[in-house]
Amino acid sequence: MDIGIIDADLLDNGTRHPNLALMKISGFYKEKGHNVTLLESYDGLQDYDQIYISKVFSYTRVPEGVISLPNVVIGGTGFFEDGGENLPDEIEHHMPDYDLYKDYVNKQIELGRSRSSFSDYLDYSIGFTTRGCFRKCPFCVNKKYNKAFKHSPVEEFYDPARPYIYLWDDNFLAYSGWEAILDDIEATGKPFQFRQGLDIRLMTDRKAKRLSNTRYHGDFIFAFDHIEDRDIIEEKLKLWRRYCSKTTKLYVLCAYNSQDENDIRDTFERIKILMKYGCLPYIMRYDSYKNSPWRSLYIQIARWCNQPQFFKKKSFRQFCEANQDYHKNKDTNCSAYQALLDFEKAFPNIAAEYFDLRFEEENQYGFDYGYGRRYASKPSCKSCIQHKKTWEDAIAGVMSLEEVVGKYFQKSIDLQCLTFPEISCVKYSKTKIAEWLCEKLLSMAVSEVFNIVCQYPSKENVLPSNIPQFSNFSDAIFSTPYILGLSGQPMSFAELGVYLDNGKEKSEIAQRKYGENHSKMAALLDLVVIYKSSISSQVALSVFGAAYNQRSDSEKRRLIARLLFRIPIIQRLLIKALSLNVCILDELSFLAQKTKIRRKSNIEYLLNFLSRELEEEDTVLREALNRIRSD
Repeated sequence: MDIGIIDADLLDNGTRHPNLALMKISGFYKEKGHNVTLLESYDGLQDYDQIYISKVFSYTRVPEGVISLPNVVIGGTGFFEDGGENLPDEIEHHMPDYDLYKDYVNKQIELGRSRSSFSDYLDYSIGFTTRGCFRKCPFCVNKKYNKAFKHSPVEEFYDPARPYIYLWDDNFLAYSGWEAILDDIEATGKPFQFRQGLDIRLMTDRKAKRLSNTRYHGDFIFAFDHIEDRDIIEEKLKLWRRYCSKTTKLYVLCAYNSQDENDIRDTFERIKILMKYGCLPYIMRYDSYKNSPWRSLYIQIARWCNQPQFFKKKSFRQFCEANQDYHKNKDTNCSAYQALLDFEKAFPNIAAEYFDLRFEEENQYGFDYGYGRRYASKPSCKSCIQHKKTWEDAIAGVMSLEEVVGKYFQKSIDLQCLTFPEISCVKYSKTKIAEWLCEKLLSMAVSEVFNIVCQYPSKENVLPSNIPQFSNFSDAIFSTPYILGLSGQPMSFAELGVYLDNGKEKSEIAQRKYGENHSKMAALLDLVVIYKSSISSQVALSVFGAAYNQRSDSEKRRLIARLLFRIPIIQRLLIKALSLNVCILDELSFLAQKTKIRRKSNIEYLLNFLSRELEEEDTVLREALNRIRSD
């Protein structure tokens, strides 16, 4: 047969997404030996034995009379609210024909369009690992099923030649077997992403930890559709931000229930909440916004939020004023500035509350402790401590010492939370708790600590940012916390670098870099904390660092030998070396060659430092060190 395929969205509006159903149909019929052609117009449809037309969007236009032709089969949510009849199983579970759009894409690129605009057609394996959602949101087309269930194994649509994977799952986190599927996705070694967005309301510690440590491609995307969900959204964002510092966006639906000032206020309130958690809103305007007296304002809010380079730097008012500054006719107002003025005149209280909000001022997620975990300036015990176990429980013996040490090195509990007055989970001071932990670590042999670390291995990935980089180890472990302790206040990298310079008269740039590298090394060991913002970075003594400073130099060296296990690359090398020979350079394969050589020497130094601090009984650990080579 001669089979014609029509992607109606592509012909009418243009779309950056290939149609998965059509690719499956094409793959099935090509395998059967039929001729399959992607049609670029509606001309000559009578020349084909069968025509398959699909569209995703209801507003996509199809010429009158086409769908009534006897050789035409239609499908998709653009024709049917629930998508219509399912494809037969042999088609639904067929490998997509990733070459279906090949000729079309090549012609478009030859005409001058960029390859990047066709990345979805060229670079991704595409599929559903699960289908279904229990939410039944009235504005959503995914109402066909009452629950999430497994749909396809990854290998069913995975093309190893393509560098990325994207998934159209309706509600992946609602499926009980999500983690096994995630294992299969990760086994491909390819970066991946969920295009539909994930349900933040279903987030758990386990899900947050797993997802944040995957090779995720692009931004994590969730949704914040209703202001009524604010409590659970805030609770889950606190949890999520505990594990993930990567860019996170949330779809913000507006103009659905109403298109008046109340909806405008609710939209801005959700934007404010997302600012607080360092997240980016992506405004989704329901089509009924066109009927609103504030239609232009909806458009400007979307323009502001959906362009992060503006949203992160300017308030809504500043964004509209900047548009006015670029307006060619200075005697009139641009649409953005006029929309702001009109609404502010009608509802000055709403404008006063929201129009001057700035992301940098509202964002509470600038702290980056230890280059492994991230916290708000106001964490809550509910999201901070798993299973309600606290440092008070540790001192009281409710948690075993092994569990306390394991979770501390795993970075699932932390001392830095105790700096916040909102934390009321302990009756002891942060100083007493930090001194208690120092004492317990010093009472244990290095090998004891390492055995516990092996039981509580970190899931933290080895990244360029957490691989040690220093010039003088003593400056990192002795001078940096000592200087910050004397200062009693945070310092910039440049200020710290001046003190560490010690009369060597480095250049200003060299001093700043020196301060930065040795601060990061100390942060990896939990001796200091680093506050990062888009404007500057500052370093301060940590809760643990303050207790550490009270110890003698010999005790400090002994503590450092144990704290080295907090560094992901050190932990990974030693655990691997328990059973096989390990090469440092192999673990740094993702770095450039020159960078590998520089970082290798730092890692060797740390391993040698550890070796010198081992006691006689640390034989297993010494054998592991002997299995680590550098060439």
